[in-house]
Amino acid sequence: MLRVATVLSAREWEARLVAAARDSAAVKLVLRAYLPDEVTRQAETIDVVVAGAETPWVTPTRVAAWRRLGIRVVGVHPRADRPAAERLSAGGADLILDETLEPEQFVREIRLLDPGSKDHSTPRGKVITVTGVRGGPGRTEIATALAWAASGIADTSLVDADLQGPSIAVRLGLPPRPDLADCIDAVLDRGGSLVKKAQAIGRLRVVPGALRSTGLRPELAADVIEALAVAGTVVVDAGPWMDASTIVRAADSVVFVVEASPVGIVRASRIVDAWEGDPPTLVLNKVRRLRRDDMVNALRKWSGLEPEAVVPLRMAIRSAATGGSAPHRSLVRAVHHLIGQT
Repeated sequence: MLRVATVLSAREWEARLVAAARDSAAVKLVLRAYLPDEVTRQAETIDVVVAGAETPWVTPTRVAAWRRLGIRVVGVHPRADRPAAERLSAGGADLILDETLEPEQFVREIRLLDPGSKDHSTPRGKVITVTGVRGGPGRTEIATALAWAASGIADTSLVDADLQGPSIAVRLGLPPRPDLADCIDAVLDRGGSLVKKAQAIGRLRVVPGALRSTGLRPELAADVIEALAVAGTVVVDAGPWMDASTIVRAADSVVFVVEASPVGIVRASRIVDAWEGDPPTLVLNKVRRLRRDDMVNALRKWSGLEPEAVVPLRMAIRSAATGGSAPHRSLVRAVHHLIGQT
């Protein structure tokens, strides 16, 4: 029996479909999702997801991402809304239905879909997300250094997804536009590759954060990241942990930056202690030379984890960070090995 998830909708089709599925017992309803990561987290238990084009985060990129996870996608649209149907088609939806169909016909159409294997037609690169506690532990500089290191190995994009305090454009001396909001507009419009929207620094593509943050949702930022991952590795500056959870959950690996101070270690350890899923990769940052062993031991004791990289507090690193230049070579060397580990 097909295991079906629906995306919650205020339009009548979703409630009618759910009622028909339960009455007929022809398919098994396993989830009514409110956010996209609910589907992603339960991908192994879902054969088909039914989603309406009226939901803002049901974009072509999101549809394509579900199909890569091996989930078949049924898109639903208002009868007269041809652009909505085209957006669903752009993502590769397996079936596109008019919302005015009778609920029983919905169920019959869904039953004709066969559970499929993963869609490998568009390979996806690795997504490395950088986060940490509030208070300036050095998230942006570590993310920039990781992206710099990764760009020497593979096609790489650096995305500033800190919706509250974007700083990568200033950090690298880039124009403020095109930015994350422009990329979100492109995703909502037609999906597909966003490589041409990103700004270039040598071999590195950069998407600055959006100063026009009103109305931007993390789910849509996650769609931009997903679209860029089709072109290669993506390193994301996700901002403070409390604001970054949606983007963190969509990452392949998470780098958690810890400031080498008593307050920084205690605050970070509280978050790590409550961490769900695979533990993050810890980077101990701004370490004074004579306190290195003390700080490493303190982090090990309080978090139960070993730091995978220890970055010294050096004036050269700080000068590069405030001067709009490339990250200092000593910082890039300190984190370079994480590209292969994360």
